Amino acid sequence: MTSPQQPLHVSIIGAGRVGTALAVLFHRCGFRVVSVISRRRRHAKRCALLVKCLTFSTRAADISPDTELLVIAVPDEQIRIVARAASVQAKLDFHNVTVFHTSGPLTSDELDPLRRKGALSFSLHPAQSFPKEVPLESQIKSLRGISYGIEGTARAIRFGRRLATKLGGSVVVVPKKEKILYHLACVLASNYPVALLSAVEEVVTPFIRPPRLRHFERLIETSIRNAFQHSPRRALTGPIVRGSRRIIEAHLRALHRHSFLQDVYRALGRYAAWKSCRAGRLTEQQRRAINRILSKRR
Repeated sequence: MTSPQQPLHVSIIGAGRVGTALAVLFHRCGFRVVSVISRRRRHAKRCALLVKCLTFSTRAADISPDTELLVIAVPDEQIRIVARAASVQAKLDFHNVTVFHTSGPLTSDELDPLRRKGALSFSLHPAQSFPKEVPLESQIKSLRGISYGIEGTARAIRFGRRLATKLGGSVVVVPKKEKILYHLACVLASNYPVALLSAVEEVVTPFIRPPRLRHFERLIETSIRNAFQHSPRRALTGPIVRGSRRIIEAHLRALHRHSFLQDVYRALGRYAAWKSCRAGRLTEQQRRAINRILSKRR
């Protein structure tokens, strides 16, 4: 088995945002990308040009026989299908191939068709966001220094840890049975905060001109920095942690025309009150009083 410290020959299946960004990162870190396979030929060609790769195709049969590391970066529902196709069509000695997929919620079991052929398999999820509107170069730069969620055998984890280091990142080991919770944490960390920022925009639309979030930028940055430096429990401020029932009631009245936002405010308020009580910043009596206000439907 080739060590990831050596310049591996890498093949990419899936030339979307994640696959292309990883391909370029591999290329810049000294790996040689030897083939790019994707459902759309133009995507495969675009990715191949970026990494000076001569072989690009829509068929698993065209995976380079020189492949030592196979990266599957396709939608979750396609991983097992792609793995099965590669196990049948690719002209590889899989005993000399390592393969990983990049899915957050799915485990390395999706790669069983390749594992049964002798490949070392694992899942390696880049904990990063890849929105369509962000330029590719920005996405590539955003991969530097990130954490990867890795799941697999002890041997696979050793390989993946060295690989992540070579790519300038680090790993967190995720037990197979906890993979879906790991992905849930990623969603809470990435998707939901963005949804909350959209709620901020909606609330202030009547009286603040675009770009509306600019006014709150430093507040957001400071809150997040405090949570990382001092823990979320200590960083939490506002009317909930102060037990300011009058202000909470005023907030709910102000949201009377925003039923969706009211529901969000109530749910987050109850959670914040519960965490504040557990941290000793609210009494149980205060928490219950806040919950009664948040549970009222006018």
